[in-house]
Amino acid sequence: MGLSVGRISMVRYMHILNAYIIKEFSYLSIMRIVKLKPPQLSPDHIQTKVSCIRAHRERIFQVSTALNQGKLICHNYGQGGAGWTFLFGCVHESIRQFEKRLLLNPTFKNKPIAVIGAGCYGLLTALLLAHKGFTPQIIAKEISNIPSNRAAGFFFPRPRKSSTQEEKTIFTSFGMESYKNYVEIAHGTHPFIQAGPKILPAYFGFDNDPGFAPYVAQSLIQKPEKVIVDFGNGKQYGLMEYKTIFINPAAIMQELHRNVTKLGISIVQKEIHLFNDINEPIVFNCAGMGAKKLTGDKRIIPVQGHLVTLQNQPIEQLQYMINVKVTTMKNGRPRDELIYFAPKDSGILGITFKRGQTDVCANPEEFDRLVERCQDYFGN
Repeated sequence: MGLSVGRISMVRYMHILNAYIIKEFSYLSIMRIVKLKPPQLSPDHIQTKVSCIRAHRERIFQVSTALNQGKLICHNYGQGGAGWTFLFGCVHESIRQFEKRLLLNPTFKNKPIAVIGAGCYGLLTALLLAHKGFTPQIIAKEISNIPSNRAAGFFFPRPRKSSTQEEKTIFTSFGMESYKNYVEIAHGTHPFIQAGPKILPAYFGFDNDPGFAPYVAQSLIQKPEKVIVDFGNGKQYGLMEYKTIFINPAAIMQELHRNVTKLGISIVQKEIHLFNDINEPIVFNCAGMGAKKLTGDKRIIPVQGHLVTLQNQPIEQLQYMINVKVTTMKNGRPRDELIYFAPKDSGILGITFKRGQTDVCANPEEFDRLVERCQDYFGN
C-alpha cells in the first residue's frame, strides 16, 4: 500500500529531525559540563524592586565638543543601558577632545570648569580633569539616587543594530579602552580606583552575541567555549562561556566618591535648565536624561529598566554571570525577553528595556514577570 505525498513528506521530515537530534546530542555529549548553584528566588529571597530611566541615544551616544554662546561645551551622554560598559572610553575621549579644543581656543585655558551630573560619567570626568591639573566643580540635580548606583554591572559592548559602520568602529574602540581600564582595576594597577571589577565566568545564550569577537581577536578576552551549564535540579542549558569583567557599579561609585572627597572636588546640588545657568565658561555635559532638555537632542529616547535585588543568598557560590534570551507568552503571543544574573551585593536579576517610558513607576507588573521567568529558568 503506497504512502500519500503528505505522509512521505512527514516521514522525510521525521528522518531529518531525528538526524538533527542525533547530531546535536553527539555534539552536546562532548561539551564540558559546568555545575553551577542557581540563585534562590522564593519570596524570602527577593529584597527590592528597582526601576530607573536611562538616556538612550539612537544609533550611538554623543561625545563631542562645541562652542555655544561663549562657552565651551563638552557633551558626553546617551549611553543608555550601556553606560558602565563604555565609561572609560567615552570619558577619556571627551577629555581628549577638550584638550584639542584648548589648543585651538587658548582663551579658555585655565578657565573654571563645571561638570553637569554626579553619575559615573560626571564623577570620573571631574576626577580625570583634577588629575590633569584642572579645578572642576560638579553640579547635579541628584547626587545619590541615580541609575549609576543601581545598574547590574554587565560589560556588554555590542553596537546598536541601527549604527553605521563608522559608529560600530567607535563602539569597539571605546569599549576596548573601557575594558582595559576595568582589567587594571581588577589587577590592582589602576592609578586611583582600588576596588570594584573582577574577572568572572559569564554565560551567554548562543543567540545573544555580546560583541566580544574583536576582544578575543586582540587577546583581551580568551576564546569562549561552548559548555553545558547544569544547575543540579534538572535544568541544563547549552551556553557560551566567557571569562570577562563583572563591573560592580556600586563598589566603583564608592571609589569615585572617595576620590572626589580626597581631591576636594565640590559637588553642588542644583538642577540646570540652560547652559547659561552656569557661570563657568567650560562645561562638561554628563547630564544623562537632563541632556535632552539642555541640548534638544531628539535622538535621546528614555528607556525604563527593571531590576530585582536578592537577599539571603550563598553569594560566594554564585560568582558567575548569566545573560540569555528566553521566549515567554504575553497576551497569548510569544515574546523574547532577557534574563540577567550578576553577583552584585547578594545578587541581582534583570532586565527590561521599555522604550519611550518616562515614568519610573510605570509597568510594575514587569517585576513579577521578571521573577517568574527567572524562577522557570533557574528551576526554583
